[in-house]
Amino acid sequence: MNTLSYKTLEEIGYKGFLQPKDAPEKVLQFGEGNFLRAFVDRFFDMAAEKTGWCGKIALVQPISGGYGFADGLNAQDALYTVCVRGRENGGVVDETRVISSASRCLNPYREADYAAIMELAASDDLEFIVSNTTEAGIAYDPECAATDQPPASFPAKLAQVLHARWAAKKPGVIILSCELIDHNGAELLRIVKQYVADWGWEGEFAEWLEHDCTFCTTLVDTIVPGRIRDPKEAAAVAERLGYEDPFLAVREPFQMWGIQGSEELAAKLPFTAAGLPGVFVTPDVTPYKKRKVRILNGSHTGFVPGAWLAGFDIVRDCMHDDVVSGFMGKLLNDEVIPTLAADLDVEDCKRFAAAVESRFDNPFIDHQLLSICLNSTAKWRARDLPTLLDFVASEHRLPSCLVTSLAALIAFYTTGFEGREDDGLHLRRADGCAYTAQDDAYVLDLYAAHHADGDAALVHAVLTDGQMWGQDLTDVEGLESAVVAALGTIRAEGTKAAFAACL
Repeated sequence: MNTLSYKTLEEIGYKGFLQPKDAPEKVLQFGEGNFLRAFVDRFFDMAAEKTGWCGKIALVQPISGGYGFADGLNAQDALYTVCVRGRENGGVVDETRVISSASRCLNPYREADYAAIMELAASDDLEFIVSNTTEAGIAYDPECAATDQPPASFPAKLAQVLHARWAAKKPGVIILSCELIDHNGAELLRIVKQYVADWGWEGEFAEWLEHDCTFCTTLVDTIVPGRIRDPKEAAAVAERLGYEDPFLAVREPFQMWGIQGSEELAAKLPFTAAGLPGVFVTPDVTPYKKRKVRILNGSHTGFVPGAWLAGFDIVRDCMHDDVVSGFMGKLLNDEVIPTLAADLDVEDCKRFAAAVESRFDNPFIDHQLLSICLNSTAKWRARDLPTLLDFVASEHRLPSCLVTSLAALIAFYTTGFEGREDDGLHLRRADGCAYTAQDDAYVLDLYAAHHADGDAALVHAVLTDGQMWGQDLTDVEGLESAVVAALGTIRAEGTKAAFAACL
């Protein structure tokens, strides 16, 4: 079977949309991974089909490494397949699309590719720069120099690209940062300007960055598991498609891309002009981030450690259990959503919560609970503690599901304790299954020191740890005794019984 390429698609009589192979490169993208290719690049591809906007994306490998990815993707004309698989509107979605929005993949650590990037920087066609270099990507590295080819950090690379564009007297561009950090666009601009100062570059260039370029803060949300891991299933998909594609990426149907900006910006973005679902421009993405963190991420962290202790292994199975899914539903509808009413439309939040439940029930993704439990302490602090505190402040009572969730979290780090090793706490759940709880060292040390305490002493040690929570949680009236009671239920009857008690 032939590998995907324009020639292969012609030979098999492919009838789907394809951009012309020689379409102008209008986008420079730092990041070549599954997420950007299945999310952002798919948006550009669909916009091209719906609006006639014609433009290609030059992908840039953001970190040093081998050339295998870039060379492999280029060998198939930078074409690849995205499979959208999951549940939506009560039905199962399983569809594929050949993405033709990419032109080539460049590795800046290869001299010719670095030169090609700098040439593209000064191109009349360039309109957008996109990035997703992970949360660690938008970071200042003082070792980077203006003469590095290329510098190590992504912001330093971007500074070089934009300086070359300014020096060529070209107009500014729109920069769409997709890294999962707060105010990603503003932070990226701050670091780029730091390099301008460090390197003694022109003040006029700094002004051009500020006034001619648009650094957008964005919020992205979709799950991209990546490739199909079952060899038999992968072979069956290839047979159905009529070609081999080692760069095929799987993603869920749900998508949200909130871009902070003006109506003028919205008019310049081809995917907003196309009216594609899930992408929108808003004056402030902050409320939408709050919605995502508290509903999507907060529900994950809120029920998963307890569900693991109850004997569940993957998220989907939890959605088919009346007690666990009921607990998650009550947590969201009775405790989380009321705390969002001041900033967001409640009905919209309810629709988002319903979509979350559908996403968790994806028949194509075996999302392991234990992998979600990694670093659960920081996750609970960021995702669930603010809801608990807001709920208490507004309702003047404790939220029972979140109290039970906190007790389950403590139980997760102490059930069947067998020892503290370099890789984490070695534990065993009630059914005898061994597991390792991984977290920051100080968290593991605290639980190792107090695992043999009685429930009351253990809960007191955890709730009073300021490093863990940023405050003394025993100051929340009634919380300590309520967590002790819920933990007692978990110890005596199991987490599922504690979840059921909340219903």
